[in-house]
Amino acid sequence: MTEVPASLELAYTSADLGLSPHAAERAFPYEKRRRRATSARLRRVGRELAETVILAVLIFFAVKAVVQNFRVEGSSMEPTLSGEQYLLVNKALYFRVDMEQVHRFLPFISDDGGRERHLFRAPRRGDIIVFRFHLDTSRDFIKRVIGVPGDTVEVRDGTVYINGAPLKEDYILASANYSYGPKTVPDGHYFVLGDNRRNSFDSHAWGSNCPQQQQCDFVPEENIIGQAWVSYWPFDSLGLIANRNLKPQAP
Repeated sequence: MTEVPASLELAYTSADLGLSPHAAERAFPYEKRRRRATSARLRRVGRELAETVILAVLIFFAVKAVVQNFRVEGSSMEPTLSGEQYLLVNKALYFRVDMEQVHRFLPFISDDGGRERHLFRAPRRGDIIVFRFHLDTSRDFIKRVIGVPGDTVEVRDGTVYINGAPLKEDYILASANYSYGPKTVPDGHYFVLGDNRRNSFDSHAWGSNCPQQQQCDFVPEENIIGQAWVSYWPFDSLGLIANRNLKPQAP
């Protein structure tokens, strides 16, 4: 039997054999469906992977905007907090809103004279806050708020006085061995002290390093990062931070 040259075999088409152009596809329908299913599955997996990555990035930035970790250094906050303790800081609690901008988009809300307003609340006495040190903004400190704007602060005979009334402080390691004030906290600033009163570089001492003593004693509100919220390391310290709501005792 004479063999047909390969060149002649390749020259034949479906039409030459009396078949339609899609005869081969109809002859092997499973293979076609398998390829389509594989392609669709790959597209679906790729889309789900992209959605997961985008969602993870959005969650990361959302969490970063409201929570920050912080490592305690030194002993200035003992016995409440110890060195090498790791905390989560609530940055959202003290968020401020520009009411003029809000009024621009929502005209039915008052612009409040163009002032900023706290979304939740302002720092208050007894809050433990993390802030950028205003005399060296490359450093973050952690202290307790003792005086808020308008308060007159004085330390004498180991006791802190706010507007002439003593503070009852059962959380400190030892009473202060120094005197301070009286001085009034300026608007937009806070007076802070460490719980370890005899070993803390805080508002009572900052003025000695600044020619403008009145302002150097106090933390500007714009430097406050947030409130110490949760301790997560070491595990035996796991829990909420001991923030207080301090009120001067009645005379």
